[in-house]
Amino acid sequence: MSFHTRARPRWAAMRAITFVSASVAFCATQFVGAQTPSTNPPPNTSITLSEIYRLALAAQPWQAAQSERAKEQDARARVADSWLADQPSLSSGVRAGNRDSFREYEIEISAPIATGMRRSAQLASARSDAAVYLANLGQQRLKLAGEVREAYWAAQLAATEAQLARDEATRAEQLAGDSARRTAAGESARVDTLQAQTAVQTAKANVIEAEAKLEAAKQSLRAIAGDASLRGLSNQSEVRATISGTRPELREHPTSLLATASIAAARAKLNEASSVTNAAPSVSFTLANERSAGSANATTARIGVSIPFGGAPRAAPRIAQANADLIEAQASEPLVQQQLRAEAESAQRALAAAEKRVETLAERARLADEVAALYARAYRLGELDLPTRLRAEGERANAALALARAQVEQKHAISRVNQSLGILP
Repeated sequence: MSFHTRARPRWAAMRAITFVSASVAFCATQFVGAQTPSTNPPPNTSITLSEIYRLALAAQPWQAAQSERAKEQDARARVADSWLADQPSLSSGVRAGNRDSFREYEIEISAPIATGMRRSAQLASARSDAAVYLANLGQQRLKLAGEVREAYWAAQLAATEAQLARDEATRAEQLAGDSARRTAAGESARVDTLQAQTAVQTAKANVIEAEAKLEAAKQSLRAIAGDASLRGLSNQSEVRATISGTRPELREHPTSLLATASIAAARAKLNEASSVTNAAPSVSFTLANERSAGSANATTARIGVSIPFGGAPRAAPRIAQANADLIEAQASEPLVQQQLRAEAESAQRALAAAEKRVETLAERARLADEVAALYARAYRLGELDLPTRLRAEGERANAALALARAQVEQKHAISRVNQSLGILP
């Protein structure tokens, strides 16, 4: 009885010490975890095609200078609409004579004046140049979108091939393990194990090659969009543009808009060269003051107008050049429309073929996977030799790779359709 009386306090004390130690350890763990959240890396979120395009667009020099180019176009329009055809000038002179200490001081202010016809022609030309700049900017953006799309889907394809190569290496190692166990149990010859190990080394070499290809594709994408493009790529495809009718409408295509703007600019240049053949007339105001020792001072004022003429022969080269530019611009528009329409129709046909190819290869991959699974079960039961299983595994791998490539190519074909229609990511 006395023994139990003495033991209870000891066991109670040990339980209390254990509880306190566990509590302290738990609190310390929570405290350390709360104090060091930065040790956990942030999740590697994937980046989409549109995000990469925006990054690439922001890095372009011509995009950075867009606001200043707009200021330049506005300044040119204001100058073209000004009443002054050129800068005004101020001249002065002194004339002296020996008779009666004669002196004459003269100050003249002259300014070329832009007529209404000159102002309207110059303003139309300046506005047409601004329209050409904006159309050219749209075409540059579309060209950049094409480069981003090609690099993005090339990297996506390389990433898919690298992942498939790693999966095949894992399967090859599992097969080599099965073959080694069968050889150790005396169920197969050592040559089967050697063949399985050879397949493992081949799969590892394929992994190295695929990862090198992936790294090269990532660096190509990095050269366009910067370091942010090294994140994981999203496998989402673009939204396919809807096309009404059998022939796509390409009036809003940047290349079509540039051709139309070029025609308008060439026509405005021809109008300016034909209507403004002479220099601008100038108006002058002269103030003269005469001084001599024997008479009083005399001040005279004069207003003059200077009208140049006979400038048609000198304007003939500019008129001929403007006319030639207009003819070239008008002749190139049908060719541009024909090329754009051919590219759009070709991209649509390629997308239709890619969709059918994915359906066919998906069925092939399903059958090859089912055959490989049956052969693997037969091999584990000892009813199949290793070369037959290796052939089945090779066919399954080829089918899976072909399907993955076709799926990426289908998404790439959607991007090409949008690119041919002039749609940005």
